[in-house]
Amino acid sequence: MSLEAKAKELADEMKETEEYKSLTSAQTRVKLDPVAQDLLTQLQTAQQELQQAQSEGQQISPDKVNEFQSLEQQAQNNLTLQHLLKAQQAFGEVMNTVNETLGEELFGEQSQQ
Repeated sequence: MSLEAKAKELADEMKETEEYKSLTSAQTRVKLDPVAQDLLTQLQTAQQELQQAQSEGQQISPDKVNEFQSLEQQAQNNLTLQHLLKAQQAFGEVMNTVNETLGEELFGEQSQQ
């Protein structure tokens, strides 16, 4: 069996986990919640603008920082986005476990020598 086929098999197995199902459910809820969707879009846009300004060495105005912090606070208070964040974190843990296992299987014996 090819590596691609094994990767697809792993992806299919991961899709059966509760963490993946919770993540897709939370993503669907965001799509159905216009307030949460708008807030998430605004937050992502503000974050990208701040990151771009930083990478270009530009001074970031206090107003921009305050705007981002306000959006971040609103997102933390939004139940739909809270569920999304928790689901993303839980699935991220699954992904980390898979990556750690792959690393151990690939390099575990070599790193002990």
